[in-house]
Amino acid sequence: MKQQTQCGETSTYWKSLESSRDLSADPFVILSNKPAESTRRDFLSLMGFTLAAASLSGCSRGLTQKAIPLVASSDQLIPGVPSWYATTCAGCSAGCSLLVKTCDGRPIKIEGNADSPLFGGGTCAVGQATVLSLYDDERLRGPLWRGSDTTWDEIDRYVVDGLSAARKKQQKIVLLSGTVVSPSMRDIVGHWARNPDFRHVVYDPISMSALRNAHLKSFGRAIVPHYRFDLARLIIGLEADFLGTWLSPVDFARQYSITRNPEHASYLSHHIQFESGFSITGANADLRIPVVPSMLGSVVVALLRRVAAKIGMQDFPPGHDPLPHETLDAIGDKLWKHRGESLVVSGVQDVSVQVLIAALNAFLDNIGKTIDLSRPSLQRTGDDREMEQLVGDMNRGEIGALILYGVNPAYDYAEADRFLEGLEKVPLSVSFSDRRDETSSHVHAICPDHHFLEAWGDAEPVDSCFSLAQPTISPMFETRAAQENLLRWLGQSPNYYTYLREFWRNNMFPRQSMIQSFDDYWDQTLRTGVTELPSRMSGHSTEFHGPWKEAAQTILESSASASSNQTDDRYELHLYESVGLRDGRHANNPWLQELPDPITRLTWGNAAAISPGLAKKLDLQTGDIVVLKTEQATLEIPVFIQPGQEARTLSIPLGYGRKRVGKAGTNVGVNAYPLARIVDGVRRYSATNVALEKTGKREALAATQSHFSIEGRPIIRELTVAQLVPTALVETQKEAAPSLWPARPEGDHSWGMVIDLNSCTGCSACVIACQAENNVPVVGKSEVIRNREMHWIRIDRYYNGSEENPTSVQQPMMCQHCGRAPCETVCPVLATTHSSDGLNQQVYNRCVGTRYCLNNCPYKVRRFNWHEYSQNPEYDYTMESPLGRMVLNPEVTVRTRGVMEKCSMCVQRIQSAKTAALQAQRTVRDGDIQTACQQACPTQAIVFGDLKDLNSRASRLRHNPRHYHVLEALGTLPNVGYLAKVRNPLTM
Repeated sequence: MKQQTQCGETSTYWKSLESSRDLSADPFVILSNKPAESTRRDFLSLMGFTLAAASLSGCSRGLTQKAIPLVASSDQLIPGVPSWYATTCAGCSAGCSLLVKTCDGRPIKIEGNADSPLFGGGTCAVGQATVLSLYDDERLRGPLWRGSDTTWDEIDRYVVDGLSAARKKQQKIVLLSGTVVSPSMRDIVGHWARNPDFRHVVYDPISMSALRNAHLKSFGRAIVPHYRFDLARLIIGLEADFLGTWLSPVDFARQYSITRNPEHASYLSHHIQFESGFSITGANADLRIPVVPSMLGSVVVALLRRVAAKIGMQDFPPGHDPLPHETLDAIGDKLWKHRGESLVVSGVQDVSVQVLIAALNAFLDNIGKTIDLSRPSLQRTGDDREMEQLVGDMNRGEIGALILYGVNPAYDYAEADRFLEGLEKVPLSVSFSDRRDETSSHVHAICPDHHFLEAWGDAEPVDSCFSLAQPTISPMFETRAAQENLLRWLGQSPNYYTYLREFWRNNMFPRQSMIQSFDDYWDQTLRTGVTELPSRMSGHSTEFHGPWKEAAQTILESSASASSNQTDDRYELHLYESVGLRDGRHANNPWLQELPDPITRLTWGNAAAISPGLAKKLDLQTGDIVVLKTEQATLEIPVFIQPGQEARTLSIPLGYGRKRVGKAGTNVGVNAYPLARIVDGVRRYSATNVALEKTGKREALAATQSHFSIEGRPIIRELTVAQLVPTALVETQKEAAPSLWPARPEGDHSWGMVIDLNSCTGCSACVIACQAENNVPVVGKSEVIRNREMHWIRIDRYYNGSEENPTSVQQPMMCQHCGRAPCETVCPVLATTHSSDGLNQQVYNRCVGTRYCLNNCPYKVRRFNWHEYSQNPEYDYTMESPLGRMVLNPEVTVRTRGVMEKCSMCVQRIQSAKTAALQAQRTVRDGDIQTACQQACPTQAIVFGDLKDLNSRASRLRHNPRHYHVLEALGTLPNVGYLAKVRNPLTM
């Protein structure tokens, strides 16, 4: 269907609106739920401290709850009043700075730390969900030796004896860890490295080893640069999902949004993305070009050839262009025009490709401007070649002791079976895993580490940008910090807190000049959570001297070989990191399992994305199970028809298919890591010559959005830069449609929201933030398939254009808080009402579940509790578990079955701000209130405020020429508005 946009542009939108909910197809089903037994006693004995249990359970019917008084009072803890702690996220190696909200001694909510110079107040979906992982019932309660419970004293004796035996036999002692962004932890490892028999191997499941090796060849240092997207006027990405998962997406999304705001940026940057699958970054690009994985290197060669010609180089290796020369010429001209203010990034795991990327940036004079080598990133420091050598040494019996920290190679290493064979030959193996996973279940000793919210620590994600981590709760189990174990086994004092303070006294404090006392410096850094110091790496050469000609020749030969071996019945494979589960370490977190993928909208599992053309050719439908055969492995997996997918490429997200992780994540999806391959010591996440066969079997995929057109309705508005002419965009004032109902009484405020579609990347951090703040329940795969997901905010994905290569827009959609709400007029019991502050309210105690309001809502944003989801026995995080209950926000009622629920604009935060303002004898100021979704957004796409305050940011944005309301013609007068998406197309 065609839609007339605000500026006269005609677009076709499809695959857009949430699936219709045929509520009449499923009768109202009530699940029987048994009250938890001895929950009060178990809770007190388990946790060792008290809280108000009644506030945790809300109004759950059939359960008697009792208030529990504080046994011991504290001048630092006021019942019901939250406290905030600055800490550092350990959800991945990005090391984002966080603020953690604790209530009655328990962490319940994650927020970004606005004082961070890197991440600001933003977070990602994984960072938001880490608070739930703290209460994972699968976590070990204490150490294990050969699978049996033991004491820490016995563990120490076993390990020290094992280490001594390894030294006597002159065997190597190896610490195998993920990327260590903690400088104090690196210092501890440095003490171990003083022994000649010790070796530290860094292994990342999602490796950037090729990028580091390329910079070693090109600049003399094996580093990952710190990229500055905020300084780039032209951004070119090649298989680098820097807005979703690549390296440091919160940092990059924050930078990226600065140059994509047409009202605030001095220029609007161009963004061109080459990729095989459809990523968040590709969805936000001005020009997205699908490319088969084996041809990505040829694209880099073609671009470098054009830049080299403009420089005057005559001896560039000849070759054929993989894309139309008009397109490549236009991009080459654009690169040359923006010398010194362009940025080319690539996630391709090929050293030759990365050498050419470095050459391209060097020839364009981007080094030292948009690419910072003086303050490089310290993330993703894994070395694939060292990992491969370690596995070989293990199988040869040369390793006497192996200590595993933050890794699970039995699941995510490309040759997991070979790793396990070698592990069996190691006399002493120790894991710091917090659970029995695929690797730790095979080791001698499991020494469970603290959750990062229980631990001290620090981080340096980018050179000289530091943050501290502090415990927000006492360790809930008999766990012990990995750093303490390493210090103890090294024969040093095991007090890691003391070690951390002394490390900062000797290393960070001397580098700052503002504060004279270390205690004052420590207290201030602990309070703010972050500190930035002068770089230690200044003076290093930034002159490019990489072997780019040899790299170009290697790529051309490889591409020619791939093309000659290509047949009509063979395809290519593209593996990528999923936004929700990332590398798979968070597989037992049901919030992340149920988080819809920003593009496919799939939950609870993965699938192989194929293009509509390939599906038609092979007669495949979404959900058909196929067999993939590569040189490395054979895999059965369902397919998903994905518009925009490269025609001959299958894309599979990693992080699924865990076999030992916990009740929520075990056997969810398919493990695609065995399809990765090791080439020349580098792990590749692509493959050629892939065979595809139908099995005749099917699997129902749990997607939250799958079909239907928006029927030409003005749900999405999209503009180009040329159309951003103020006189052409000014909307004429429309008179409100007549109403049968009298005008509502108005109060002092009218709370509303404006969402900038140009800033929203679709990262979905807001979805998890809302879930954590408002106790939104997990429903499970079977319920999602029946269209019963409960998220209060969803990210609708809209396509525009052809199936082969459409553009995409992500739109956050929640209750629009209509001034004339259709839901309110049909409720027979007045359960949905309107406040004088402009909020559409839901009174749970009145609701009898008629669902009239849901059927009458044009935005489909109301959720109906079909079951007692808070007591779902499929997951550990339920009301039946004393541990799982601790994550609940006591300020928000836990809803019971048979009632409607929806976005409340975080009314509890509104009331808290009103109370604080009243106590301070002032009015509520703009910015005092931030909704959970707003606070989590790394790009500040969501703005909340008082629409009656003409000076508030939300009120001003409603007068922005790009502002519009969804389904405005219905006359619902929503308090939520949107700013149109702006594209900056490349002129060919």
